Amino acid sequence: MASLLSRRPLTGFFVLAFLGSWAAWSPWCLSRSGIGLLSFELPFSAVAGINQLGMFAGPFAAALLMTRIAEGRAGVREFWRRMVRWRVRPRWYVLALILLPFATAVGYLFAPGIAWGAGHGGIAVLGLLAGAYVTYLLGGPVQEEPGWRGFALPRLQQRLHPVTAALALGVIHCCWHAPLFLTDEWDTARQDPSQYLAYLILVVSMSFIMSWLANGSQHSTLLVILGHNGINWAMFGVETLAGTEVANNWPAAIGLAGLAILAVLVSRGRLGCRAPAPHPSAASRGARG
Repeated sequence: MASLLSRRPLTGFFVLAFLGSWAAWSPWCLSRSGIGLLSFELPFSAVAGINQLGMFAGPFAAALLMTRIAEGRAGVREFWRRMVRWRVRPRWYVLALILLPFATAVGYLFAPGIAWGAGHGGIAVLGLLAGAYVTYLLGGPVQEEPGWRGFALPRLQQRLHPVTAALALGVIHCCWHAPLFLTDEWDTARQDPSQYLAYLILVVSMSFIMSWLANGSQHSTLLVILGHNGINWAMFGVETLAGTEVANNWPAAIGLAGLAILAVLVSRGRLGCRAPAPHPSAASRGARG
């Protein structure tokens, strides 16, 4: 098995990421708050734990395992170094910390049906938003991005044009979420078919921007984690300031699509990727395909 995976590390990563997450999520998805195949109902604490386990058992564990198989101990050391690589040009921090949250949230200022100011105001809201940034950071981006942009992206870019690689990874990333659409607790709008299309556009647009961010920051996993978190946190901020759940994915999808188009135009279609695209650890050793 290890020999097979070493020959097809990218395929192995995707298979393990889907299997790990979907298997871990299965008790939740099959419970009463999912498709109801199982008779029990999980408390919120169990749902939260299963959700986290699914993300760790999926892209994170798959990336770590495949890095060990394909690149050995040196690759694993580089994997952890990229997780804390913070010395990048300031413009990439601007993209991760400011532009991504802004693009996600700005459309909701003009969306009908949102009563701004309905939530509580003042210092309490600022404290809530600050605490939520840390909570959301640990609740998804840390588990996902080492796999999607840390492991898969540079390998896809070795085979495909950067734009095609970003598109493919975005679609795969969106499909990976499929079991969560079966659950009641997952906080993503899906009350009508158009919301599924909006979510696909959102995730694919995010993939273009994250590819630009990853390539520009020399494959700093830390930066793409911050960028991913900015999107999640911005959606929480909209809910907090509006005092209601976000029931429409379209404003975020349109805002991120605009930023994705800008990324393609500014980078002249390369999304910051040099040709040929190296593995993120290639600077210190020869990388295997």
